[in-house]
Amino acid sequence: MYSLTKKFCQYQSLSLVSHSTNIIDNNLFNFNIEQLEQSIKIDVESHILLSLLLYAKELNEFIYNDERFSKNYFLKIENNLSNIQSNKLINELIQLIKSYFDKYLLSSIIIRCYIQIHVPSSQTGNNQGVNIQNQIIKELEDMKIMIETNENIFIDYYKKHYEILKYLNKYPSIEDYHLYLIEYEKKNFYDLRSIILELRTIFLKTYDIIIKNLTKIQMPRNQQNTSMIN
Repeated sequence: MYSLTKKFCQYQSLSLVSHSTNIIDNNLFNFNIEQLEQSIKIDVESHILLSLLLYAKELNEFIYNDERFSKNYFLKIENNLSNIQSNKLINELIQLIKSYFDKYLLSSIIIRCYIQIHVPSSQTGNNQGVNIQNQIIKELEDMKIMIETNENIFIDYYKKHYEILKYLNKYPSIEDYHLYLIEYEKKNFYDLRSIILELRTIFLKTYDIIIKNLTKIQMPRNQQNTSMIN
């Protein structure tokens, strides 16, 4: 799935070069672009959109039915604290969340390719549907930025955690550093729960915006007097 998308994007880039310089040999393209586009359309309409809903449901289950995200679970995290290594239980939660980041980013790339496939050639006349396509792409980009911002939170967590452990080992008799570590881990744990909820919303919002505007994406020239997405 990813390889198809990558190949399609490479095709677009090479086509631009060929058009402007005439130095690309058409024989390099040994695949059918129409078949590739059709494959992406089928992938989005029969798989990707449904997956967005399934991922949102899984994230919802984590918050309400998974012990690892229950408030009482922090007691286990606290008991797992160490002065010399990272917290295994926190790391497991971070890796779980990162796997959903990856799932969303891959889905987003394919959906944006799907929309681009349906963008008609530039011409005068009714461009309302094209404007809607561009608005949806902008929404997807905004949600992608939100994902990447949360990824940076994990980097900051590990950096700060290292600094706390460094002081703990340097001044083991100072109780405040031990309390600081507990409070820091607690804050991070609740931040992870918030990220799960935010990520669930992102999956649902992406599904909702595509489903409600699917006809406008597929047939942008047929849209009359419409300038906003639903």
